[in-house]
Amino acid sequence: MEQPNFQTNPNQIYTTITPDDVRGLSLGKITEKYGTLGLYTRMVDSLERNGFRDNELVQTSLYLGLALHFNDTRTNGHYTDHLMRVTLHMLDDFNIKDPNLIASGPLHDAFEDHPFDLALSLTGNIIVDKDDARKVGREALARLTNSEVVDIVASVTNPDVLPGQDKQFVYTEHVTDLVLNKPKGRVLKLADFTDNAAGNHATIGAKQHKLDLKYIDQYRTHMMGLFLPDSLITGIERQRAFHMLSIGHARALGRLAMAGNF
Repeated sequence: MEQPNFQTNPNQIYTTITPDDVRGLSLGKITEKYGTLGLYTRMVDSLERNGFRDNELVQTSLYLGLALHFNDTRTNGHYTDHLMRVTLHMLDDFNIKDPNLIASGPLHDAFEDHPFDLALSLTGNIIVDKDDARKVGREALARLTNSEVVDIVASVTNPDVLPGQDKQFVYTEHVTDLVLNKPKGRVLKLADFTDNAAGNHATIGAKQHKLDLKYIDQYRTHMMGLFLPDSLITGIERQRAFHMLSIGHARALGRLAMAGNF
């Protein structure tokens, strides 16, 4: 099997990337200039600076998440880039110190995208039914990490869309309930949304327009979540998160207007 190329730009070959190369750069700029290896360097450095270098929970979750998504790609790079950016948003942009939240970052799409691989990797059993795989995977992941990590990951996992249901309506209801009622899930979903929606300018091809349509009405919900009384993001970090959402929202409105949607 052909292995993915870890360099976002194949014309850029870096034999050594140091923490000094990626400190102070935006996550988008690191992705553009240094690719997956640059993001990984930033991740290792950020975990160390935030006291998580020897945290077994966080380290185990990081490498499990990267392994589960190793062969996944996006239009603009590896899926593992997304997992690391989501985790780094919580660490560096939102100043989150909760190890359960940080551990949930690399795993946040595991239940949705890799239920069979998760169950197989943690139990050694091949399970063919998706619901069974999810149940086994959740139980095994709770033993490997803890029940709160599993609850946080489950809270951001999109529900199945049943026959006759409108996919956008189901997604909107899910996000609204999450933001209103689950403070830790709200933080993880905001980090995910920041990368997916506010970072959608980096998406290549027709998918960019589809994602703008999906996310445009969610900006208001996430902005509101920042100012709820139980928000875990406060002070300058709240201002930073709001600023990133505002820029992303303006860019999305502009793209949709140019496409004739307004």
